[in-house]
Amino acid sequence: MAKEVKTLMSIISKYIARKFWGPFLFILCIFCLLVFLSDTIEKIRWINSYSTTLRMVLKYSIFTMPAWVVQMLPIACLLSAILVITDMISSGEWTACLAGGFTVRQIFKPLLICIAFVALCGFAVQEFIVPDLSKSAELIFQRKIKGDKNWYFNVQNDVTLRLDDKRILFAKQVKADAGIMEGMFIDIYSKDLALIKQIQAKRFVWDDLQKLWVFEDGIIRNFGKEAKVTEEPFKKLLSDYTVAPSEIAMGKTDANFLSIREIIRRIKFLEQSGLKITQEHTFLQTKLAAPFVTIIVCLLGMPLAIALKRSSKMLNIVAAIAIGFSFWWLVSVLSSAGQSGMLPAWLAAWGPVVVFAAVIYFEFKKLRI
Repeated sequence: MAKEVKTLMSIISKYIARKFWGPFLFILCIFCLLVFLSDTIEKIRWINSYSTTLRMVLKYSIFTMPAWVVQMLPIACLLSAILVITDMISSGEWTACLAGGFTVRQIFKPLLICIAFVALCGFAVQEFIVPDLSKSAELIFQRKIKGDKNWYFNVQNDVTLRLDDKRILFAKQVKADAGIMEGMFIDIYSKDLALIKQIQAKRFVWDDLQKLWVFEDGIIRNFGKEAKVTEEPFKKLLSDYTVAPSEIAMGKTDANFLSIREIIRRIKFLEQSGLKITQEHTFLQTKLAAPFVTIIVCLLGMPLAIALKRSSKMLNIVAAIAIGFSFWWLVSVLSSAGQSGMLPAWLAAWGPVVVFAAVIYFEFKKLRI
């Protein structure tokens, strides 16, 4: 008897899970189409502003789509789960399951497994697909649409870096992706923080064969006692600075441009250089919390389909959208607060998850789920 009950539960669970995927894929496709069309229409003005082509605009919109998809997954999952629950209630399947000995949690379980799978897939897309495509989209915008052929992604002007406890580097421009620093000099200090040497060069270039940076066209200045200064020009001078260009974190930062691995590498570099890392820590915690956000949003809204079971499907859909966008708005606001340093990074990213997990606990308890 127990085996038959277990088999029946497995069959019904698979049935509920299959009901989830149809609405989910349909809703996600509709959202993607709406976002793509609205984004493309909004970007059409670039054709006149930058004398570009429709092909370039469409290519840019396609490359930015995965980032939009990841953001739409929580609402698509929530709407799909509510549609499944509402459909089961209206068809009498919900009552039949409860009469057959199923609990609400057992009915929710296959839906939550599907949602967790979607959340993990979204996490993988966020980590392995979105950064590269977002960078490609930015390159298309800067080089193909705006026409700036000399634009580099990882570039920053007027840079100050602490190489170690005794050396500080200054550069007018750092093109990390190209492995070039221009208009630079390095101040070298003694143990008592007295300036003893300065190396000034037109360029600081990465030598990929020797795996180190090379000074080009510069001067070595030695500061002796009694303000005595000696200068020694050079064409090329090998340095002992071996941090590869790919490890140097410069230029424009955006969560969509960075994977978790790149954020960790960026944090490490900025810490060594004595630079601010508030934004990067918030990016890291927000990305780690993203799968849990999807699950929390769905758990928050799914009981509404039961509480409003006598209401129309449209009311349930409106309620789901309101919950999804409200949660997304709160996450965005707290993330911005974390990036600006108003809140600790962990609190900005995990605060909504913890708070609404508590809300879900009391919601399930009140509805006896």
